[in-house]
Amino acid sequence: MRAIPCSLCGYDAPLCECRHCRHTSRDPALAHPSRGWSRGILDGLRAVPHGLFLLATTPGLKRFLVPPLVLTLLFFALLFGWAWGFLGDLLESARLQDVSALGLEPGRLRDAAAWLIEKQVVLWVAKLSGWILFLVASSLVALYTFSIAYEAISGPFLDEIQGRLEARWFGQDPRNAIQRPTDIPVRRCAALSTIAALPALALLVAWWNLSGWPAWIALSALPLPFVAAGTLEREYGRWLWWVVRVEGHTLYVSVKASLLALMVMTLFLPLKLVPVVGFALFVLVAGFSTAITLLDIPFSRRQWALEQRLQFMLHNFLSTVAFGAVAGFLFLIPLIGPLLMVPSASIGGLWLVVRLDKTSLRPRRLRAESAHRPGR
Repeated sequence: MRAIPCSLCGYDAPLCECRHCRHTSRDPALAHPSRGWSRGILDGLRAVPHGLFLLATTPGLKRFLVPPLVLTLLFFALLFGWAWGFLGDLLESARLQDVSALGLEPGRLRDAAAWLIEKQVVLWVAKLSGWILFLVASSLVALYTFSIAYEAISGPFLDEIQGRLEARWFGQDPRNAIQRPTDIPVRRCAALSTIAALPALALLVAWWNLSGWPAWIALSALPLPFVAAGTLEREYGRWLWWVVRVEGHTLYVSVKASLLALMVMTLFLPLKLVPVVGFALFVLVAGFSTAITLLDIPFSRRQWALEQRLQFMLHNFLSTVAFGAVAGFLFLIPLIGPLLMVPSASIGGLWLVVRLDKTSLRPRRLRAESAHRPGR
């Protein structure tokens, strides 16, 4: 069923009156949607800094960023541990002049390793300070991949942060009021999920260290602790199944949005070759494409279809471009940039979606009522 967004909160409001926000907000800046292109640009420019301000000043939000940060660091620790072992095997293979010592399957990676050994590049590199080389290479890899992994892992936690902010703004979390199938407390869900995650993590470690069919058995058994917890406590099981369905649908729409952003960036890449105005035009396209992915969580919480997302962004084109450009600029700051940009852009994106007017997404018969509402 296609959502009919409220002109303020953006949640489904097929009637004139929105039962989620009552067309008002406890945050004065959100009580009235922003209108006009100049105000829209200013809102887009200040969305990310305002998101950082909300993160710093709103109690109970920052603790949700600890688990994704720890999980991301653990992921990179495992990755770098594997890379260090592979580097040791590569140096030993170079010393023996035997690529078979690496145990690589036939393919491009094996061919590249064979070429390095044949040209004695590895031996030359080994004469340098190996640990410095590895540290530099690892830093470069982390610089370009840390934010991707961190953003992917932090998605569910950022979703919870946005829900808590909306509860402060509107008196309730509208997404939960619409979809949540049970009243089981969030703390209870978190406790049961943590308990189930411990054996799941043990199975993941076993999969990492095993090989052959035992590794595949360990990997396939990962969901079993959560299934057991859901069976023992039915309300948690209903909640967990709802989360899986919501996140699955969100992932599907998010992948389509990300592919669209990638396609847009690729198609408009030749703009950079246009003299004088080419780079400026490409910055506009890049900002718009960045905003498509950064606004994914607030769009997904409101169950907006991809067409509705694009319609909203095109209607507020300059605002979303300004928002994406600011976030993209902060992203360039090594390590600190992604750590601050990902949560700040997520919160700032939510604020911007609520701040901008969404009347254009409503049927024509309902637009007049929204336009003549007091304070609009």
